[in-house]
Amino acid sequence: MIEAVIFDLDGTVLDNEGEWEEAFCEVAKKFSVTNSGFSIDGWMHEPGIGITPNWRRYFPSDLAKVDELSRETWEAYKLKTQEVKVKIREGVEKLVEKIKARGWMTALTTGSSWHVVEGELEELGLYLAFDVTTTGEEVLVQKPDPEIYLLTVQKLGLEPGECVVVEDAVAGVRAAVEAGCLSVGLESAYAPEKLLKSAGATWVVKEMGEVADLITRT
Repeated sequence: MIEAVIFDLDGTVLDNEGEWEEAFCEVAKKFSVTNSGFSIDGWMHEPGIGITPNWRRYFPSDLAKVDELSRETWEAYKLKTQEVKVKIREGVEKLVEKIKARGWMTALTTGSSWHVVEGELEELGLYLAFDVTTTGEEVLVQKPDPEIYLLTVQKLGLEPGECVVVEDAVAGVRAAVEAGCLSVGLESAYAPEKLLKSAGATWVVKEMGEVADLITRT
């Protein structure tokens, strides 16, 4: 029986993966970093795994370089979101309302640090929308490792099978599946239906509005 719905932040609750990709590309150009075949469909970064793990794939033994690129990427993203305000993904607020109306709990996870996301949540009126929030600094390993979802389930006081994870990234779906949760994959250019299903998604949808109907029938 479902008792909670856990949301990923970037690309799922927030419609901002395009801004993140632009930030990664700008920093890559500035530091002459070329795509090494790690990205999805030509993307410079893999959505869902966080800033630092993305750069660590390019420079696995150069921690100083990774730190520098990560800081630059965060600054580039901040500038972009000052120019074009990040929006809540269409359908998220209505879905959260429906979930709460059923008496289910809600949770938010992100590979980013709390200082990165706190301002966005406050500005968009989402600061108090979730019963539990888990950030990247609370775990040792990022997605696709299941640690962040296992910790979130523990905070909720539930079992993994009582939770549905809503994710836009293949790495996030893998993490949810490995944690033992049900999962909804949001189809996109960087996460097509085939990849989401191969990662083990319980359901794959094109729009957030489809999620409520699926999970309430379970």
